[in-house]
Amino acid sequence: MRKLKFLFVATFFSLSSFANAASVDCSFMSEVKISSDGKWIKSETDFMALLEKFGDGLTLKIDNALLSKLDSGQPFFAGETRLGNVYLMGSEMGVEGKLINVDGDELTITDGMCTVGFGG
Repeated sequence: MRKLKFLFVATFFSLSSFANAASVDCSFMSEVKISSDGKWIKSETDFMALLEKFGDGLTLKIDNALLSKLDSGQPFFAGETRLGNVYLMGSEMGVEGKLINVDGDELTITDGMCTVGFGG
């Protein structure tokens, strides 16, 4: 009986951790570089250049607790990648994403749209 209880508890926790897994997939459409003194350096809207930089997009694993913040309509920090910090915001259009990277005195802001998936 003790083994059965342990098996039930272990199965419950593994299923609940699976249910709490979520991922965000972002596809980027434009990028802006700004200097630290506020000067606009350049914009990138060339789809092929962004495709070369990001491939199929950016996938970020997140905690479901962050998903409730999408309903607020306010931007929030969702995670960090090697390319920069990811911020998300829920809107009427869906989930907007921004990848922000600071390199020296340049700030790069990449805009995109994201989808949220559960269980992965």
